[in-house]
Amino acid sequence: MIPLFDGNPVVYSCDSSSLIKASAVLYPMENFPALWEKIEELIRSDRLKMSELVFDEAMRGEVLSGWCSRKALKPLLLSKVNELVEDAFQSIQSGYPNLMHVATGKSLADPWAIALAMQYQNGVVVSEEQPAGNLQGPKIPDVCKDLGIKCVNIAGLVKSENWIF
Repeated sequence: MIPLFDGNPVVYSCDSSSLIKASAVLYPMENFPALWEKIEELIRSDRLKMSELVFDEAMRGEVLSGWCSRKALKPLLLSKVNELVEDAFQSIQSGYPNLMHVATGKSLADPWAIALAMQYQNGVVVSEEQPAGNLQGPKIPDVCKDLGIKCVNIAGLVKSENWIF
């Protein structure tokens, strides 16, 4: 467990893109079992979470939903929306309206991933999205940077946790 300077552990709010892309493309479970064991440990230690909408989006695929079901991870990974997260979501939605694409149904979960991280003193967002480089059509990393929230991809999470494989 890697605490920040204040002694509180880092809690990761995982965007659906990170687990979907990791399991399907970057780090398939059958080829990287040790990585997925470490991710499971983070979930079981209450340090990796997904907001409800993000979780639902991620579990549409058979690989992730099957893994989550076999390992009984849903009650540990799924974080129910509370008032703090709802307030943060409203703030993100009003401050970065182009983060969500309501007309297309894309990225509806993105603000929730950031809002969940904001609930924790040492919250970090995990996303495989690449920054757009502007706030007119932002991606998760752009909003995180603007809000001063750390955002890493799966490889960054591995580095942050100092996992060696």
